[in-house]
Amino acid sequence: MKRILLFVLVCCYAVTLAAQKKAPKWMEKEKNAVLTVTTYKNDNTVLHKGTGFFISETGEALSAYSLFKNAHKATVTDAGGNTMPVSLILGADELYDVIKFQVSAPKKVTFFPLVSVPIQVDEKVYLLPYTTGKVSSFEEGQVIEVSKLKDSYNYYKVSFPLEASEVNSPLLNEKGEVFGLAQEDASGKKENSYAVSAGYANSLALTSADAFNITYTNIGIRKAWPKEVDQALVSLYLHSGTQDAKEYLNTLNDFIAHFPNTADGYQNRASHYAHYRAQLASSPAEEQKYLDLALEDIATAGKFMERKSDMWFNKAKLIYSVSADTTLANDKWTVNAAQEALQQAIKEDDQPLYHQLMGDIYFSRQNYEEAYNNYMKVNNSNQSSPSSFYMAAKARENMPSANFGELIMLLDSAVAKCGTTPSPEAATFVLERVDLRMRLMQYKEAIDDYNLYFNLMGGKVSDSFYYYREQAKFRQGDLAGALADIQMAIKMKPQDSNYYAEEASVYVRMQTYDKALESIDKALKIAPDFAACYRLKGVCFIRQEKKAEACEAFQKAKELGDPVADKLIKEHCK
Repeated sequence: MKRILLFVLVCCYAVTLAAQKKAPKWMEKEKNAVLTVTTYKNDNTVLHKGTGFFISETGEALSAYSLFKNAHKATVTDAGGNTMPVSLILGADELYDVIKFQVSAPKKVTFFPLVSVPIQVDEKVYLLPYTTGKVSSFEEGQVIEVSKLKDSYNYYKVSFPLEASEVNSPLLNEKGEVFGLAQEDASGKKENSYAVSAGYANSLALTSADAFNITYTNIGIRKAWPKEVDQALVSLYLHSGTQDAKEYLNTLNDFIAHFPNTADGYQNRASHYAHYRAQLASSPAEEQKYLDLALEDIATAGKFMERKSDMWFNKAKLIYSVSADTTLANDKWTVNAAQEALQQAIKEDDQPLYHQLMGDIYFSRQNYEEAYNNYMKVNNSNQSSPSSFYMAAKARENMPSANFGELIMLLDSAVAKCGTTPSPEAATFVLERVDLRMRLMQYKEAIDDYNLYFNLMGGKVSDSFYYYREQAKFRQGDLAGALADIQMAIKMKPQDSNYYAEEASVYVRMQTYDKALESIDKALKIAPDFAACYRLKGVCFIRQEKKAEACEAFQKAKELGDPVADKLIKEHCK
């Protein structure tokens, strides 16, 4: 009997051993690639804890986006108990709940290589959870379904369910290559589990468009720069409008650290040093330090430029922009210093763009002839622009014997440079041209320009626009158009007495005196001392042959200081 019992026990033990899962040889070593991820709130209290894993020896890792949402700090702890900080967010997708991040590891780390061959249905797979001891528990099963996730990446259904502690653990093939992050069955069933492609998570990267993407702004941990420098420069520009001076300086420093051979980084930092020196410095004396640093950065930027002349040009441009600060007592930051740097740029390589700045410098010094000459050098080149023609017009206007026709031609060119269908940029030039046309009594052309301006502004114009266009229509003889415009001005600003007075003038020209008197009364109700309105009231009464009322109105106008009233009294009231 004892022999039989012993035999049964031995058989049972053998069956138990046979049923136990045998861990692959690589599993004991690669367990060190599995991490505990801890994220923290802004007050350093723990936000979430979960699982992640390394995918490169340099510390790139994957985990769940939901662990990092609203986090301001994060750390990882490996199987050996070593805790390391998360330094950068490399990419994220909230929809698929995956994130890629960089860990600051002091040395090379154990990692899971990504699968080299696509995972197939029925393929044997393993799930390896975080553990600090020898591998005693892992999951083993098969892939039972492969579906398309995004692009060339897949989503997997696996034969075993997950424990809560196993979520986001790596799913591996028989070679120990990772193909997915474990995710629970969203239906609530506990029969199977799923895995989002680790290759997809690894492909995630920031672009310039992600600067204000809520997926990333919901994470307070520093983000990586886009890989392409052009995209990174766009991100740099976008950050400039959202950060204070000291924060943006840190961003500039970080950009330069990542792209040390890019001139734009040094140029942007030089401009930041110079223009935000007061916010960066702890005292007025320290501001000089930032001006010196700005010049150093301009010089460094020049080392990475194809043309040495551009360094001199950028130096001149920065100095000139700062020289407007008349309280700045520094010989290196004067208009003279800017002009000297610009002359050096022109000596190195005579570029039309350099003459645009030279024109601006001469214009600021009221040397309009030299300003005009430099602007025209730009205009006679292939680098002419709306601004170069406009500024040439402004300089020529201030020169002796300026010709209105010549000015209009320059403004025509400025408008033409804005495109076949002029852009809103042309609006300023059109208004300048209107003024010249009015002075030349070219009222029809002035009205056409007002209409062009209206279209350029998309109809979004002020009450004063209607008032001034009414003036042109009035002089052109379009009284109906003038009346419509002044009434639109009144509608937009009903408390302006000048508009009612102008409406009255139109009615007088139309010989509609009763309406003119109504408009005058409205103006006087707003401005009882409006002398010109009393004079106009007198004119209406004269036209209606009401001499007594007219003389009373002229007398009131005279008392209020109207310069024409006395002449009208002598003419009509004797």
